Amino acid sequence: MSPELERLLTALYERDTCEPEHRERFGNIADRLLHDAMQRVPLADREKFLDALHDRYRQFVRARRRPPTIPPRA
Repeated sequence: MSPELERLLTALYERDTCEPEHRERFGNIADRLLHDAMQRVPLADREKFLDALHDRYRQFVRARRRPPTIPPRA
């Protein structure tokens, strides 16, 4: 995965999972990174770009989840 894509996915994840008081700050970071990424793709529509990113974001979120822990035996 490219470092730029990883930064964008991380920013989107932080925006979606942060505390409410930090949501605006992380939202601004995610929007800035999204804007920067869209500048590199000629004729990119924001909605189409986000649709293309959706599956990759779901994989990213799934990979960040911790597996459930098994309780120790008594």
